[in-house]
Amino acid sequence: MMTITNAAAEVIRHWLSGSSDLSYPVIYLVQTSDTPPEVTEALRRGVSRKELQEIAQRTMKSVPRYVCPAIYPGSRFIWLTTTIKGFRFASRLFYPPRVRRAMKNGVLDAAQRGLVLKDANGTVVLPANATGAL
Repeated sequence: MMTITNAAAEVIRHWLSGSSDLSYPVIYLVQTSDTPPEVTEALRRGVSRKELQEIAQRTMKSVPRYVCPAIYPGSRFIWLTTTIKGFRFASRLFYPPRVRRAMKNGVLDAAQRGLVLKDANGTVVLPANATGAL
């Protein structure tokens, strides 16, 4: 079972505190990033959708990603949840294979911005491009 460090548990509790209206909150680990300046500038210029897509695909490869615990109502996942250290997570079935393996025997820890998931060997699995997230 995945280990959750005390620091990661604090991050999760903080996110859960904003969801106090949910009677059965479930955590799903998501990746997020800041919007690249090139995309913001393209939007300001009013470029076409196709050009915006090309700019986003080119620039998003180098933008640091961060992992945060998205909080959903339990009804979104029916009964497919796993409780780890008192937190209900969406079942590993909802994640790609590398993440599934890390959630089985890896470590979820706090990072500079959000969380970081490492596999049993200590390799960062989430965020996918961990360059600026740690």
